[in-house]
Amino acid sequence: MNSDFELLLAELMAEFLDELPSRCNDLEQAVFALETQQAGAFDELFRQVHSLKGTGGGVGIPIITTVCHQLESFIAECKQHFDHAAASTALAFVDLLRKTHAPEGREPTAVAEIEQALDQLRVKSLRGRTSVLLVEPSQTLRNLYEKELASAATQVKVLKGGLDALQRLLQEPFDLLVISRELPDLNALAVVAALREARCRNSEIPVVLVSSNAAPVAASFGFRATLGRNVNLIPELNRHIASLEPKPAAKTHKRGSH
Repeated sequence: MNSDFELLLAELMAEFLDELPSRCNDLEQAVFALETQQAGAFDELFRQVHSLKGTGGGVGIPIITTVCHQLESFIAECKQHFDHAAASTALAFVDLLRKTHAPEGREPTAVAEIEQALDQLRVKSLRGRTSVLLVEPSQTLRNLYEKELASAATQVKVLKGGLDALQRLLQEPFDLLVISRELPDLNALAVVAALREARCRNSEIPVVLVSSNAAPVAASFGFRATLGRNVNLIPELNRHIASLEPKPAAKTHKRGSH
């Protein structure tokens, strides 16, 4: 049974890789369509990236999922202002996807190079801002976070569940994690424990725990701070965000032909 499954997976991977160059071409066309503000272009680009992300992970090429996950976040962030610079960055993501087509592009060394390139693209897209992931089950508090913490110097992304947060953290780097201790699915301690054990770019991310629970937390979790749900919460979070080392803005380059 195992050998049959492995054979099927190998066949699916081969079929996926055969289609990958064409799908990358389609992505490029979708990027150009969005840059020129064609009707329905954003939805079509997002659909293609999402489909590629799921299929790549399904056939056993996790770096495809990682690249697509970060590309999804980037195009969502730029949806309202998808200009020439944004298109150039999106095409750089597509170039990274192309590198995974050849077998040597999926070797550990090549994967590490792709991840390094993703970090460079992230710094470029942030333009010197700090990226913060906030995980909070309360809609009221999520709205407050987005209103009070987002600024010209900070990119804030908000999620409501621990499982979604862990999946995001395993694929996309952030500068700070702010997480509620009490979550409906996977609690904060489980999320952070799994993250510390994972070999990913967020393994050592600084974490601020938000809790109304006074029970102590083991030092092994490495929380930067534990904050209560009170009137001091937003000022304290702003203080922690401000203390993060700002990321240097990446130099921009002219887009080549594709």
